Amino acid sequence: MIRVGFTIIDGKVEWMGGINYLKNLLFALSQLENKQIQPILFVGNNTDEKLIKQFEDLAEIQRDSLFDRYSLKWFVYTFMRDILKRNFLINQIIKKNRIDIFSHSYIYGPDINCYTANWIPDFQHLRLPKLYSRLHLIVRDFRLKSLAKFSNKVILSSYDALSDFKGFCPEFVSKASVIHFVSQVTSFENKNFGYLEKKYKFTGKYFFLPNQFWAHKNHKVAFQAILLAKKQIPEIKLICSGLLSDKRDNNHIQNLIKFIDENQLNANIMLLGLIPFSDVLIFMRHSLSIINPSYFEGWSSTVEEAKSMKKDLILSNIPVHQEQVSISGDFFDPDKPEELAAILIHKWHETNSTIDQAYHKVDEQSLRTIEFANNYTSIVTDLLRSH
Repeated sequence: MIRVGFTIIDGKVEWMGGINYLKNLLFALSQLENKQIQPILFVGNNTDEKLIKQFEDLAEIQRDSLFDRYSLKWFVYTFMRDILKRNFLINQIIKKNRIDIFSHSYIYGPDINCYTANWIPDFQHLRLPKLYSRLHLIVRDFRLKSLAKFSNKVILSSYDALSDFKGFCPEFVSKASVIHFVSQVTSFENKNFGYLEKKYKFTGKYFFLPNQFWAHKNHKVAFQAILLAKKQIPEIKLICSGLLSDKRDNNHIQNLIKFIDENQLNANIMLLGLIPFSDVLIFMRHSLSIINPSYFEGWSSTVEEAKSMKKDLILSNIPVHQEQVSISGDFFDPDKPEELAAILIHKWHETNSTIDQAYHKVDEQSLRTIEFANNYTSIVTDLLRSH
């Protein structure tokens, strides 16, 4: 068995997209009949126990304070890695745990005593630099270029990201591979629509927008579209889930809430905040359509979950969305709420009751999951063979 080390991606437990990606990858690997990889997940001593529990059946768990963000050991490791280009603390961990490859872990450097296959989710800072401070842009450029230089393999989630990588680090393009990840939607109880109505205190049909409330996710255009659609459909409803926080723009959430209040949309737009992932999936299942109005995505988890559930999608017409769903789905300009409003009005009138599609464990999802796992396994085995 090839021992592959992973960490909570980018070290940020608040980034649910990264956590769900890692769960999906490790689950996919667990489904292979011919298992060649033994995943080892490294976590900090202070990592949330509930989070660790989600991975216990998917990986061997190892703890070390180096993986506690902002711990003394983490600071020493980061300084040694980025300033002195030395990784003796990581090399101790590699030797102790007999790691063959560190993957998806932001571990890099010229002296790492194992192979490294790192994932770059996207190049948002290149596309939307206004969302970042100048210092953040400099640091992100430095770290991603270091990662590209010192990693044996760079994994990307879309050909759109590969295009950005070619412009960002053309000298390292030969290291890059694209793997489209697959989201699992079987980890929820088969609860009925009444469960949602009772728990979240609403009634009737709705559109669903399950994105974190970051500025680039572009909730504003969806709220503007609801305001326009309300003129024809007073009862139209949009339900949103996701962390009500944006560290890069402290006023963003308040501005959205202000828009709702000023336009008397409190009966039309519900902000649920962060809710259990199982409930997110149930909301998806019973929605009329799932909306993603984002200005930018690496490879949208929301879209992947909807695809696995065979749900109707309404998406901003950014390149990665078009790559992700091909010709299916309804697309709109993310700066034109009138386009989205027209789609919502049409969809609302298309059905007179909430959609309660029976979920089936379709063979298509299983096949896509196995393909995901095989593609990743090929990268790992090829890496070992080629060196």
